[in-house]
Amino acid sequence: MRLLNWVLSLTFLLLFFSLANGYETVAVKNGATLKGTVVFTGTIPPQGKISIDRDVDYCGKELKTDKFIISDHRVKNVVVWIEGIGKGKAVPKKDVPIIIKKCRVEPLVSIGFVGGNFLLRNDDDILHTLQLKLWLEYQRHVSARPLKYGATIYNVALPVKGLEVRKPIKRYHRFSKDTGVIRITSNTHTWMRGYIFVFDHPYAAVTDEKGTFTITDLPPGEYTLKIWHEGFGLKEKRISVKPGETKEIEIDLKDLKKTETAASPSVRFLATRYDFGTIKKGESVTHEFALLNKGKGTLRIVELIPA
Repeated sequence: MRLLNWVLSLTFLLLFFSLANGYETVAVKNGATLKGTVVFTGTIPPQGKISIDRDVDYCGKELKTDKFIISDHRVKNVVVWIEGIGKGKAVPKKDVPIIIKKCRVEPLVSIGFVGGNFLLRNDDDILHTLQLKLWLEYQRHVSARPLKYGATIYNVALPVKGLEVRKPIKRYHRFSKDTGVIRITSNTHTWMRGYIFVFDHPYAAVTDEKGTFTITDLPPGEYTLKIWHEGFGLKEKRISVKPGETKEIEIDLKDLKKTETAASPSVRFLATRYDFGTIKKGESVTHEFALLNKGKGTLRIVELIPA
């Protein structure tokens, strides 16, 4: 089965790689700067608390959820990005820190970029295990055992304080409607959570404790700005920037409606089961699959997750 998975993945890559048109790095002349503040002027939802049922002596009996960190109406941990941008400045190649400290994930919300690394580190004196789970929308349709938070892309044990592990950020980790929201979980301490959004372009940011963010060297034009928050969901706003402009905007999550996302391309097998016959050690097998695009728009298969 391991050999079969490899053959199938390679076959799909060869068939569809030429259809992929990824982000293009170009020199950005007279680019714009977008400075924003994300606020919420409505009634702030209750913070909530998490009950702890393991390692209570070390972790305590409860923790605040920190879902709504809002000060003077300004909202922290909001992910903001330019949707669908095809070219611009170079994508940063850097680590995304995922640090376990006092039995919680820090930072709670972060962004990463294709080509960088996830850096997982334990700052506690107890064992922690972490799973990075990639949400896969198609599981709801094809799986007899739908996974609550998605498919595990990395499962890492961090048994001692100070231990660091790096794992590569791959292209299929990118955010989209169907994939890309990475949830950090733990089967040792089930209350722990975190979120990572991965992009193949550099035009994304997370708001700080003052609710502010900055996106630089943005090519002039009109864009859809996407906004995500754990408690308020996914929203969007249309913006335009001029050459060399420093544009300042305020985004009130109370005024924005949730994003209505059109159906995206998706692969479906025309048959649900295939007979590969028998295979002996040292042999290989190939098989042709009949696929159907059940979504809208152009289908681009760039990389597959072995499974």
